[in-house]
Amino acid sequence: MGFDYAGIHAIASLDDRILSTVRSLADVVEGEALTIEPVLLTKVDTVATLARALRETGVRWLQLHRTWSVDGLDVLLTALRTEVPNTRVIMLVDPEEGPSRELVTEILDLVDFVILDHRQGGTGRLLDSYALHRTLDVIPSNRVFLAGGIAPDNVASLVSSYRPYAVDAQSSLLGPDGDHDVNRLVAFAAAVRPPGVEGGALRAVR
Repeated sequence: MGFDYAGIHAIASLDDRILSTVRSLADVVEGEALTIEPVLLTKVDTVATLARALRETGVRWLQLHRTWSVDGLDVLLTALRTEVPNTRVIMLVDPEEGPSRELVTEILDLVDFVILDHRQGGTGRLLDSYALHRTLDVIPSNRVFLAGGIAPDNVASLVSSYRPYAVDAQSSLLGPDGDHDVNRLVAFAAAVRPPGVEGGALRAVR
């Protein structure tokens, strides 16, 4: 469909049962030679647990969806570089919390990308445009995953306005039964990458 990443949600726990499921999904991606990167999304904050999860599942993208101190991030990244080389880390920044230029700069020195989203996640609400512009003044757009209320009918406009590296959507792509709706997925991907348009830096996520 044109998606480059698939978010695997393990929000509150990374126990053996969940790791087995994550590993199975990662095996499908590898076995089918899919051109898609699994992204492990979690609020778990134990460094050893996160390193083990990536090591045992083979997933190389980690999205941290909670508050981390700069010192804590430094410890985590040091451990991951040692135990799970080539891991890419996406860190949550909530523009509506008014992060300082100094904090954002310190985070960018450690992680590969930031995802701009509501801390709660899954709200289906757009981020405040003033807060978003203020935050993007200090973050290069090619380091940004943009989330928060993104849907098939507004993604093209948001991409044009903010030029993020990637866009992230979930709630708008679910059907009434709570599962992903194929028609919405297709419409979203087509809005991000219109038919006949080749290449481009933008990626579509989740």
